Amino acid sequence: MDDDVTRKNASQSEETPQHFYGRVLKPGEMLEHAQYSSVRVVAERLRPFVKRYWAVEWDLPDGESYQTATVSEPTINLTFEFGNSRRAHVDGPGAWVTGPVTRRRFDVGIFGRGGVFGVNFHPGATLAFSDQKPVSIRDSTVSAEQWFPRLEADLGLADMFSQSQRDGAPEFGELAASVESWLLSWRPQMTPGYERLKRVLGILDDPEVVSLKILAERAEISERTLQRMFSSFCGVGVKKILARARVIDAVGAIDRGWGGTLADLGAHFGWFDQSHFSTDFVRVTGYSPAEYAHRKSARISRS
Repeated sequence: MDDDVTRKNASQSEETPQHFYGRVLKPGEMLEHAQYSSVRVVAERLRPFVKRYWAVEWDLPDGESYQTATVSEPTINLTFEFGNSRRAHVDGPGAWVTGPVTRRRFDVGIFGRGGVFGVNFHPGATLAFSDQKPVSIRDSTVSAEQWFPRLEADLGLADMFSQSQRDGAPEFGELAASVESWLLSWRPQMTPGYERLKRVLGILDDPEVVSLKILAERAEISERTLQRMFSSFCGVGVKKILARARVIDAVGAIDRGWGGTLADLGAHFGWFDQSHFSTDFVRVTGYSPAEYAHRKSARISRS
């Protein structure tokens, strides 16, 4: 699924990264504590495989910390992390691969000074660069070297992280250029299986596709085959992807300033039962729809 496609959404702010809507919880509050940038436009040759490069930097006063929270799509991220941060599975500096998130939200605590440069891959795309199976790191994080054995030597990561202990994080634009050159060196190819997955993901972008049955009919592929395809390429079942996409859409509508009732919001995005909508929303975000909607900091400032 592509962030450039808007599912049943109203007006947008040109100043706000499109993918923040529905994905970064309390985005206005997050932007008060850290600076986000896209760093670099992905090279055309890599666009079928890499969704975006991204970077977050922070410099918080002594004793102050902040917990970022995102509703991640079930994709894989390669990250280079510097300075002070704390999250499940790993803490602090290093190069990591984080698998598809399927349980609730993804939280990271930041404090002091630090930064992260990340590569966000399209679903299923890592198989063009690594023979590791996405399902093996679902809801977990591993050392990047485990997935990409060439990475540490090719980019001189040991020296880079050692130097960062003295001088702080490197210039992320230069790091992005180095990582992109490294990705291009793999000469990733569009295999027939990945092309088929991309076609199905394109169908999933239609907001009317709210069930596996509808997707199977549109794609003219059996439900069982779709389940196997997503498990193999993405490491997560298609039903979880569909459910998470609807919650992301609902959160995004609130972030934009949804003017209707919460019952209308749930119905707008395909829930026919308000309690089911609330249950799904809480499971993914940690907030009820009412709790999230009433947090002023959830909305991005237009000033």
